[in-house]
Amino acid sequence: MPTAGDPAARRRVLLTCLTAMFATTFTATLLTVSLRTVAEDLDSSVGVISWSVTGALFALAVAMPILGRIGDIRGHRRTFLTGTAFAVVFSAATALAWDATSLITFRILAQLAGSATIPASFAMLFNVFPPQERVRPSAWASGVLSGASVTGLAVGGVIIDSIGWRAVFFLQAGIAIVPLVAAVRVLPRDHGESRAALDKAGAAVLALAVFTLTFGVNRAAAWGPKPIVCVLLAAAPGLFWLLVVVERRSAEPVVPLELLAARDVRAAGGTSFLLCSAHLGNFLVTPLLLQGVFGLSVSLTSVVTMCRTLSIALAAPSASWLGTKFGPRLLAALASCVYVVALLILAFGARADLLWLVIVGLIVSGLAFGHAQPPLIVIASNAVADGSFGLVTSLQQTAGQIGGVVGTSLLSAVVADTLEPGPFAVSYLIAAAFAVLAAATVLLSTRRSPAIAGLTPMGTVPALDPDVTPAPR
Repeated sequence: MPTAGDPAARRRVLLTCLTAMFATTFTATLLTVSLRTVAEDLDSSVGVISWSVTGALFALAVAMPILGRIGDIRGHRRTFLTGTAFAVVFSAATALAWDATSLITFRILAQLAGSATIPASFAMLFNVFPPQERVRPSAWASGVLSGASVTGLAVGGVIIDSIGWRAVFFLQAGIAIVPLVAAVRVLPRDHGESRAALDKAGAAVLALAVFTLTFGVNRAAAWGPKPIVCVLLAAAPGLFWLLVVVERRSAEPVVPLELLAARDVRAAGGTSFLLCSAHLGNFLVTPLLLQGVFGLSVSLTSVVTMCRTLSIALAAPSASWLGTKFGPRLLAALASCVYVVALLILAFGARADLLWLVIVGLIVSGLAFGHAQPPLIVIASNAVADGSFGLVTSLQQTAGQIGGVVGTSLLSAVVADTLEPGPFAVSYLIAAAFAVLAAATVLLSTRRSPAIAGLTPMGTVPALDPDVTPAPR
């Protein structure tokens, strides 16, 4: 059984988790480059087939906290194995889809199954790595999740053009089998199934609240102030209030309110929300800038934007080292500040019609984001007991996804269909404001809060104290 004192065992666990996360996520947005091809093959429309992407992303945002909690209760190894096994099955089923409905259904199920590996992987990695080294696996995991999308778009596009889109999902199923087999021997045994039962009422209200908020914000940008949009957005606060009421009355809440009372959990979640609002918002508008203002082709736009995503993955080694040396809070704050600078570069490059400067801004923003995300996960995880690792990491992911919906909806509304550089510069400045708030949120949050029952306060992990810089070795 791998232990924190066995470096070789830790590396095997890390490699297995990274492989599984890559295998189950690299097709997440792959179909965006082949919507028309798939629609023609299945005798459908681009608008309908696009729900195989957006529907899966909505399902992921809704289910992630619940899957994290299931891992905490039933065991992360068991959740990992089950999720990976179903991801193999539904990936193969996607390749055999016979119409649009079956494609959308199998893609959503495959994404849900694969997403179970993410909080389970983070939880197991944090259990086998000592606290002072947790930024390292977090950085590598974040890098792999970012690099997976680059690989999917680059390699997947070639495969789709040469032998068809179905082959990509057969390939995904084949790759996912590798970590599934390795996990049986490599992953640490669960300490025993918890006697706690999943709070089904809380899970249902949580899922409905997250879906109402994310879908309402997303459709507001597409449909405008239609009645259904207004109803969704008006209902979201009431549903979150209902969640608090339900969880207070539950003996085993799906989201323990005392967990949310931990200041570092709130700070990390808020920072992730703001940073992802900035990141995913400008991630959406940049291709519009490159094509509409600079006149780049679709293929050249893909190459340029991949520079940013690739730089996120390349940030993993330095994020690992810097997080261990300076502590997660300082690293997250500094990276958020660098992200502000990157957005200002993008704004100036758009306004001045300087493509090379826009490319520089994209690379810098990718490096900054790649250094900011891993320490935020560590900050939140170090604030809770081991039994809540799955839930707190999944909540962190969900906060970022909701922020991404808000950012993309807001900035896409700012640029609309314009071909002028001014609105793009304004959108980058709005994103920069989000990043400034993100830096302030993580930097100004303090550890001076009373210990919370059932949670492990940050003060018990002095090696990761973000307010103290370790002495150089």
